[in-house]
Amino acid sequence: MTSLLSDLGTVGTSVLDTVSDVAGVIVAQPLLLLTVGFLFIGGVIGIFGRLLSRS
Repeated sequence: MTSLLSDLGTVGTSVLDTVSDVAGVIVAQPLLLLTVGFLFIGGVIGIFGRLLSRS
């Protein structure tokens, strides 16, 4: 069990390192930041639209 938790911690650390690297690249490039911002805002609007249309 200890080795499983250790392996999961290693995988989690690796994933967070990769996510931080990708986020750093996105923030450093204005075109990528703009694109990701539009995609995120569009996703949020879509989710809220679906939630509001159910009522």
